[in-house]
Amino acid sequence: MNSRPSAAEEGLLCSAEGLLCSAERWAPADAELWRRWRESLRADQRADALLPLQAALSGLVAFRHLENHPLSVPVTDFRPHLHAVRVTYVWALELVAQLRGDSAPERRLQAVGDPEAEPHSSLRALERSLTDARRVSERLLELPLVDAGSFQASCDLFLRDLGRNVFFRPPEPLEFSNVAELVRPDGLTPELDAWKSEAAKMTTMVAFLTLLRSHRFLGIADQQIREDDGLYRAHIVVSAVRRELRTLTRFLLVQGVETFADELEARLLSLDAHHITGARAEITKTSRQLQELRESVEALAMEIHARARSALDGPLPELHPERGHALPAERMRNGIREVRRTVKDAAKQLRSLGRPMRDPKEERKSERVRKNTHQDIWAFRFILRAFTAKASVASVGADYWSDAGSLEFVGEFVRHFRVFGPRLTRATEYRRGGPLTRAVSALSHREAINAASLNLATHECILFLEHLDEALADVPRSLLAPFDKNKAASELRGYLSAAKDRTAADRIAAGAFGLVDPGRAQAS
Repeated sequence: MNSRPSAAEEGLLCSAEGLLCSAERWAPADAELWRRWRESLRADQRADALLPLQAALSGLVAFRHLENHPLSVPVTDFRPHLHAVRVTYVWALELVAQLRGDSAPERRLQAVGDPEAEPHSSLRALERSLTDARRVSERLLELPLVDAGSFQASCDLFLRDLGRNVFFRPPEPLEFSNVAELVRPDGLTPELDAWKSEAAKMTTMVAFLTLLRSHRFLGIADQQIREDDGLYRAHIVVSAVRRELRTLTRFLLVQGVETFADELEARLLSLDAHHITGARAEITKTSRQLQELRESVEALAMEIHARARSALDGPLPELHPERGHALPAERMRNGIREVRRTVKDAAKQLRSLGRPMRDPKEERKSERVRKNTHQDIWAFRFILRAFTAKASVASVGADYWSDAGSLEFVGEFVRHFRVFGPRLTRATEYRRGGPLTRAVSALSHREAINAASLNLATHECILFLEHLDEALADVPRSLLAPFDKNKAASELRGYLSAAKDRTAADRIAAGAFGLVDPGRAQAS
């Protein structure tokens, strides 16, 4: 007996499908072509060739950059690295041949000029690029020594061709071109539905998909170790995972702060909208939960980072070692399996963040005093003073609001508040945390700012500044004694510099997933 999903279940499924589609890097027309081509493949082609080909190509892109190598010892001869690239070209050609299979339908489409000859033509172009790159690498391997410049130049010849390939150019970290092979729409729906802000949903989904892909890539690398020259191929795939996890941890640590601040705002607005009795207690509880979520994500990100660095740091083997590759292969296999367990556990934790379950013991632990609270109070007071000083002397006439540059300090302050505000209102038990958060949140959108909203936010910040001054004065002298103001000032300058000058990669990645305005991210 077949059962149809209810209307609510169908709505959730459509919502999840739309969210998953938004993570794909395809334009709509290309996405449809890719979907039809992927569905024309046999199940074994999709499982045994399509994802391994993506892993191989992503690894070749990552392996070109020395930062993705396990350079635990100085390297002067890059012949082993070039050999690893060459055997990966051979492997990728085998996967392309497996994907092409019976080329009769391909020839028919090409003969009639059907636009759906894509992605077949991109697959043929990839085959030509791989063949040319293999020949170049074979000629270079005849040299007695290959330096870093020659190794990277040979990689660039292939990567330039690959960059022009429409359908088989591998996605950047945190981008996706094969989501359907990673997760079904209903595989993430319950957890995503628990979040109120779209930014939190997108951040959770992007991180979850990245962990799934890394887990699959590591499994492919583990399988390759058993093959001839498989240890070299595994190093190529692992370089893609190393790059992916490094980007993911930075994404979670940087974007996670703003994401959970957005989630807090969304939950507070939800509380106000429903006129919940005892809103102050609910706001305090919500702030505490969001702070715990942020801490959980930070711990998750650092665990992934530390585990990947320690477990995937085996050096590339020599070309002709006297004792063979058995020992480094076993060491790498153990490292891969260790990181796979870490990634799998992280994915489980991430899925449970949307609806955390607390027991009384965990609640009591969450009330412990943070070691660096007084240092954060000391630093944020300077940010509050700067904002209130600028806001108090700003002209609120027509000229002021027409000058976009005059509003820059407001946007910067909102971003700083998201980092410090909710955490310090909870840590210092500030009773006006709700009005303060709502007043500052009203400044998040430039077009909604007016003289009244700026004055209200300034007033609330002045009250909060007075509260923080009192809180810092009440800190026991035993805690203040080891407090190093010079070190705190240096860390504050470092934080402000990092917040003002994020890397272009971080901004573009955030823009690509709707977390900041895409145009602003690209222009930055």
